Amino acid sequence: MIAEILVRALVATSMLVSAPAPPGDWTTALEKVVHADVTQSVTLPGGDVLWVFGDTTRVNGVSTVGPWGYPHSAFARQTAGTLNFTAIPGPYGYGWQQVPNWSDGTYFWMSTPIVDNGTLYVIGERIRGVSPFTVVGPYVAVFDASTLAFQRIVALPAGATGTTMWGGVARTATGWWLTGTHPVAGKSVGDMAFVPFGRLADGTRWTVHDNVIPSSTEIGVVLALHRTATGWEIFTKRGDAYGGTQIERLTARTVLGTWTVNGLWDAPSPPGTITYAVAVHPEQTAPAGQVLVSYNVNGNEADYYPRFLYLPGVARQTLE
Repeated sequence: MIAEILVRALVATSMLVSAPAPPGDWTTALEKVVHADVTQSVTLPGGDVLWVFGDTTRVNGVSTVGPWGYPHSAFARQTAGTLNFTAIPGPYGYGWQQVPNWSDGTYFWMSTPIVDNGTLYVIGERIRGVSPFTVVGPYVAVFDASTLAFQRIVALPAGATGTTMWGGVARTATGWWLTGTHPVAGKSVGDMAFVPFGRLADGTRWTVHDNVIPSSTEIGVVLALHRTATGWEIFTKRGDAYGGTQIERLTARTVLGTWTVNGLWDAPSPPGTITYAVAVHPEQTAPAGQVLVSYNVNGNEADYYPRFLYLPGVARQTLE
């Protein structure tokens, strides 16, 4: 009888782990570990998932904000198949920062993780100041994907205007498509870049396509790119960085084709905060025909964590 009960318990546990978790469970699990303004994820070589964060104000329920600031690049590891998250200490400030500041005081605000042949690349922005701040330009931080040890940081192309911020990524059979945006008259215009495998830290191998998505689509600053069964989709916050409370879905047959708005969902934020960056997490188990999407909230420290929901998006298994 005891053995039978144990077997039943193991089966039940396996089902809970393999089945899609409710969106609220995702929100609760990550909120306990990290509060930050941007959140993206990638599968590591061993099967666990690495979550990366930008400005980080709380870790394990304890404030990371000090008299000189707070971490701008943080990691947490998700045990494969579970909602168990562990914040990873960082050697470059405040106990959690993963990338050193430059000698002039500028810092790396990380955003987009990519694992490519044993190397972890994290794309982000070099920033001067906190409030107000200015963007120096896009960079990529390079790490060992197994040990997560920082190795170097390299400047990246910034598009024709010199102001493109890269924020989304999707894998193909030969390399990576990346999404970016640049500002025009208070709105965002979408750019694309293709990079062959192994060349993410070589700006000369980036092929940048400017002005792919017009500002009339009302895209936000960050475009979360996802391959689907019929083409491509993007999830983004509708409107600019500091306005709007909806997630917008755009679809296209090809990355460089015509992008059409094809869905809107509410993405509310608490009073005194704003709806912020959107990310897609295709490595996670999701209900049939859907994909896990997160959006961050920017504002006070207590509410500074991602919210989750499942949105339409069937992953394509054959890469082209």
